[in-house]
Amino acid sequence: MIVKMKAAGPDYPDLSAGQPYFVIGIEANDYRILNDAGKPYLYPPDLFDVVDASIPQDWVTDIGADGERYAYPAPLNQAGFFEDVFDQKPEQTSVFWHIVNQTLAKAA
Repeated sequence: MIVKMKAAGPDYPDLSAGQPYFVIGIEANDYRILNDAGKPYLYPPDLFDVVDASIPQDWVTDIGADGERYAYPAPLNQAGFFEDVFDQKPEQTSVFWHIVNQTLAKAA
């Protein structure tokens, strides 16, 4: 999935207007993308125009109790995974970058 930032704003200084971003996951309908600082943060979907809405077939997708969507590549679809990445735990950080690099390589 590829999205493009609609407009710059003071609330999101780590994103660039008009910049396309690969969505690396969806959590409670928010998009997890690598921002301009290379951090995998969650952002509300209304900040973006969708360029390519396709979700990779190997992603695990769940629908929450309120109809919200969760979708990640299987190795990233573990409770607490991103907390461990932000805590720089070596195993999760290695898995994360491996999946991101595979995703970007497929898009090239």
